[in-house]
Amino acid sequence: MGDLVQLWNSDNVDLDTKFRKDNLYLKVGNDTIEQKNVLKGDSMHQETYSKNEIDLKFESISNKMDSKFELLSQKLDSGFSNQSLQMNNSLLEFKQALKDESEKERKEREQAKKESVRWYIGIVFTIIGTGIAIAGTIAAFLALT
Repeated sequence: MGDLVQLWNSDNVDLDTKFRKDNLYLKVGNDTIEQKNVLKGDSMHQETYSKNEIDLKFESISNKMDSKFELLSQKLDSGFSNQSLQMNNSLLEFKQALKDESEKERKEREQAKKESVRWYIGIVFTIIGTGIAIAGTIAAFLALT
């Protein structure tokens, strides 16, 4: 038989009770390796495990931890990838919004320029029309005199 490891429960023992049901377990971190219901008497009950049994249990816990860390790593990687994609999409949307705003401002400037040209042409024709009307009035006045 291999090396033996002895485990015992350090719960408070009620000495007035001859036997009581108790839980015996070996804990590593938050993972319980072994849990057994045993009867305890007035003396402390001892449970023995072979080295091979404990090695298998530690190997099982190690494999579980490795798989959990791998899963966590994958989640972090996918989270960072998703965050990167969201940032890229946000930047593209921002660039498109800037481009749209710039195009809108360019059209507004073009429209304002066209309106200014129309006003200038209207003012020029008004001045020319007024000048012709004044010249006609003066010519009519001179013709009458």
